[in-house]
Amino acid sequence: MRAAAVPNMKVASRAELDSNCDTCCFGNGVYIAEDTLRTISVNGFMEDLGTVPDVKIITAATAYDDPEPWQTYILFYHHALYIPTMQRHLLKPNQMRANDVIVNETPLVRLPYDLRNKHSHSIVATTELHEELHIPLQLEGVTSFFTTRMPTRAKVEDTDNRECTHVHMTPTSGWDPHDTTMANHEASLHAAMTNEDSYARRRIVQAVTTEIENKQKTYQRG
Repeated sequence: MRAAAVPNMKVASRAELDSNCDTCCFGNGVYIAEDTLRTISVNGFMEDLGTVPDVKIITAATAYDDPEPWQTYILFYHHALYIPTMQRHLLKPNQMRANDVIVNETPLVRLPYDLRNKHSHSIVATTELHEELHIPLQLEGVTSFFTTRMPTRAKVEDTDNRECTHVHMTPTSGWDPHDTTMANHEASLHAAMTNEDSYARRRIVQAVTTEIENKQKTYQRG
């Protein structure tokens, strides 16, 4: 990695789940672990909001302090966007899922009692030490989030995981939010499930019809 200079930023930040953004986006309070030297233009959700030009594509690093064992984790988000004027970070759930990170977005208050468990309304990832990282999510209004902070350069470069534990939250291989593969697979699965449901319904109707016909024949013989 090529470590970039870190601007003077506040320490604590909020990382929010945002399904509307198509790529994880980081602002004030993130450590730039790698600057890819590539930029893109980012459009708002309305045309009237205009375009943000020359947005850097980076590997972002944030620190998460687990309060139970008081263990520090350095979370790496590869192929992320960097907008330093933002006061919070926006996390794309599907970009994390592409790296086998489990993102359970449904708040506990929206889950039936028998479906609530430790991993409900949480993010679950696998560390470089092949251990589980569990990040419970909080709510502000209807927005799910967790608190992060700016890591030190020493912790980011601690590749031996001696003082902290590193976790890769998004794929290193790349991220193309406009790739249609996932959408095509989703449509195929929906179609397959619909066909299975239709086949199951036909089997049930056929079984019921056969049962009725057999009873009618029995009555007629009687």
